[in-house]
Amino acid sequence: MADLKSQTIYRALRERILSNDIEPGARLVLREIAHQYQASDIPAREALRMLERDGLVETVPYRGARVTTLTTREVEETYFIRSHLESIATGLAAERITESALDDLDVLMERMRAAVDAEDGPGFSDLNHEFHQTIVAACGNEMLRELTMDIWQRHSGFQRVFRMVPKRIAISQAEHEGIMAALRARDTERASKLALWHKRSVGESVGRMVDDSEEREAEAPG
Repeated sequence: MADLKSQTIYRALRERILSNDIEPGARLVLREIAHQYQASDIPAREALRMLERDGLVETVPYRGARVTTLTTREVEETYFIRSHLESIATGLAAERITESALDDLDVLMERMRAAVDAEDGPGFSDLNHEFHQTIVAACGNEMLRELTMDIWQRHSGFQRVFRMVPKRIAISQAEHEGIMAALRARDTERASKLALWHKRSVGESVGRMVDDSEEREAEAPG
C-alpha cells in the first residue's frame, strides 16, 4: 500500500496531467519530482507507478517516464469496447438497480447540473465518473463490472476531454438525462441504447481532441 507521501505526489501530478498543466509527452524526471514535493526518490517512484497503472504515464526504455500521449487508434479501440460494455451494464442496471441507488444517481445529477451551470469541467469529470460507476455497480454482474473498471483505470487520460473541451459537459449532461429517465422507467432496451450512443458521442469528442493535438504536433517546428 502506498504511503501518505506517495499518495500526495500522485494526486498532485494526476490533477496537473488531467488539467493539461503537464502536457502529453512531457518527461517526468524522478529526481525533479522528489525535489519539488520535498520527498525522497522512493515515494516519487511509487507515485509514478500509480500514474502508470492509471494509464496517465508510460515508461520509455532508456528515456524514463513521460505523460502518455493518446493516439486516434487507441481512442477508437477503447471507446468501441467501452460503448458495448457500458451499454450491456446499463441495460442490466435498468432491471436490477435499487431505489437507493437511483436516489444516489439523482443527487449526482443535481451536482452535475450545477457543474454545467458553473462551467466546471474538472468537477463535472469527477462526478461523471461517479455517475457511470454507480450504474455499472448496479448491473449485478461482477465480471462485467471488473472488465469495465479495468478499462476505466487504464485509460484515465480520456477524462481530459471535459477539461479541454468545456462545451462537452453540457452535451454529456443532456445525454445523462435520457439515461436517467430510462433507468427510472426500468426501460432496459432504451437504457442500453442511450448508453451506447452516449459513449460513442464521448469517443468522437475525445477523438477530435486527439486529432487536433496530433495536427499541432505535426505543424510544430522540429
